Amino acid sequence: MGALDGRTALVTGGGRGLGAAIAASLSSHGAHVGVLSRTAAEVRRVAADVGGTALVADVTDPDRLASTLQRFGEVDVLVANAGVVWPLGPFADVDIAAWEEAVRINLFGAVRVERACVPGMIARGYGRIVSISSGAANAPGMPSANAYSTSKAALDMFTLHLAGELDGTGVTANAVRPGVVDTGMQTFMRDQPVDQVGGQFYERFHGLHDRGELIAPSTAAEFVVDVLLSDRNGEVLDIRTPR
Repeated sequence: MGALDGRTALVTGGGRGLGAAIAASLSSHGAHVGVLSRTAAEVRRVAADVGGTALVADVTDPDRLASTLQRFGEVDVLVANAGVVWPLGPFADVDIAAWEEAVRINLFGAVRVERACVPGMIARGYGRIVSISSGAANAPGMPSANAYSTSKAALDMFTLHLAGELDGTGVTANAVRPGVVDTGMQTFMRDQPVDQVGGQFYERFHGLHDRGELIAPSTAAEFVVDVLLSDRNGEVLDIRTPR
């Protein structure tokens, strides 16, 4: 018997990397997992691997997201994981439209999917929500990643505020900072030229990779699921913080 037998879970940004690892971990605990992403081939592959449901939608498209979630049905466990790190570079140089799009994905994408799921969770008296945050939410943020840092800081505050409203309902909300996970996002970051992202950014992420200090997606996923299996509420939890 799994701890989540009979529960339905939803993972946004579930088509690869950390999202795919979280979907696999949730499935191993007995949940039926909806794997949501805008890339059809990826979500179908992950959903097939975990015995779940492939959900093709963009978290920045309210109508498509709403109709997809309505077809999927009730959600007991939600991981708002969809996110992007771009645009990278000094704020004065980046494309402002890309900056705004990143905030729509990282912040409003999580807000929309949580808004869709929370009323039903409250009505049923059970729900577990984790928003995937980042250490970049701490001041002064990640160098050369203004939109990412800003959106993750806002996501933390949103999560804490939501958790206060949910107190006593049987529904919990927490933010998890999974550390620097060895995913395609890290590869993308290392591929950026130093004259665009700056020496501090370039050396930090190349150094973490070269020293073997990146966290395995499965390890970060286990941490996320441990939080979901707990009764914690209203916390921002960092995988590297001793407990």
